[in-house]
Amino acid sequence: MAKYFGTDGVRGKAGTELSAELAFSLGRAAGGAFSPHKALLARDTRISGPALGYACAAGLASAGCDVHLGSVLPSPAVSHLVARGDFSLGVVVSASHNPPEDNGIKFYCSRGMKLSPHEEEKVEELIRCCEPSAKLGHVVRYTDAEQHYVAFLRRAAGSLSLSGVRVALDCAHGATAPLAPELFRSLGATLSVIGGEPDGSRINATGATHTRPLAELVRAEGADIGIAYDGDGDRCMLVDSAGELVEGDQLMAALAPYLHAWGELDAPKVVFTVLGNLGAEKYLSSRGFSVVRVPVGDRHVAQAMREQGIDLGGEPSGHIVFRRYAATGDGVLTSLLVLSALRRADCDLRSLTREVELLPQARVDVPVDDRDAALQSPCAQAVIQEAEETLNGTGRILVRASGTQQLIRVMAEGPDERELRELTSKIAEAFRT
Repeated sequence: MAKYFGTDGVRGKAGTELSAELAFSLGRAAGGAFSPHKALLARDTRISGPALGYACAAGLASAGCDVHLGSVLPSPAVSHLVARGDFSLGVVVSASHNPPEDNGIKFYCSRGMKLSPHEEEKVEELIRCCEPSAKLGHVVRYTDAEQHYVAFLRRAAGSLSLSGVRVALDCAHGATAPLAPELFRSLGATLSVIGGEPDGSRINATGATHTRPLAELVRAEGADIGIAYDGDGDRCMLVDSAGELVEGDQLMAALAPYLHAWGELDAPKVVFTVLGNLGAEKYLSSRGFSVVRVPVGDRHVAQAMREQGIDLGGEPSGHIVFRRYAATGDGVLTSLLVLSALRRADCDLRSLTREVELLPQARVDVPVDDRDAALQSPCAQAVIQEAEETLNGTGRILVRASGTQQLIRVMAEGPDERELRELTSKIAEAFRT
């Protein structure tokens, strides 16, 4: 049986790998697998979003589910609204940080969590053989979805005032563009915006995965902080007042001791993925924290947090989960909570994070035709082993298949950045031969 789901839903080139027919089948299969009485469906700004969204909604309706269409919304908005409403399923049509020509479909259960691998298998089993319902569900507009999501964000922000704070904001032409700038202005921020036009043809041209334009804007405008989201708004990357990028693991390491002292973390524990920097882990360890490591993917982060009662976790890429507020990563929520913490600690982002010294890392993405076959390459495995022997315990090599694209991701971490670049280059070349 074909494998459709990756680490974050189903993704592919819109119209070919992810066709309207497949979107319909995914909706119908999800309806058959979970028998949801009512689903919320939204999308990002991609040009292919409406067609795929309507197709998926039709599939859900064919399984007897009533579908409420939320138009353009950040992915975490769907998670929040499902968890806090009477929806039994959430659906987002988005390829997150992928380029404009891609799209994807991901599902949220009634708790606002992304589907588990077991739940995804139930959907896949029914993609080709799901029986239609005897009664079609309704498909209606949910016109208040954005309003309810913004109200949730305002409650989370509490009494936060951004009066006098100069914010550079990058919405990546994606799902946060219709709401984030207005929200920040209403809190009193002096705002400079790029990527603020909802434009699916330019989605992710800037944003959380391309932060150089934001860093340049921070320096040019003399901003106090830079905030970048990705296309579907579940990531938040920050830039300090000097234009330096602050990665998610560095941010969590710096915040955790404050949050614990303020009683916002029940235990001195943080969840990192395997990509989390060893320097950030050392910093936390020196302050009495333990770090739980999980596979790449914010779904794994959220699951470990829920199972172990941990209140903070995330990834270097800016997926950060504050479990007391949300079941999943939320870029806008993260930025508001960070700004609140900075006000409470009476410091700026640069002062907060400068004590967290990260080990150098080198990363290379290698395009391949078949991720699984590439990982089994004897030539590549031999070069990886040689690189590990070169580091001799002073660092680490991590090679993995991307869960969303046909890429092999190579990462080396250790004390010598030049050596790391040489090692990742050799490994990448081995995958190309």
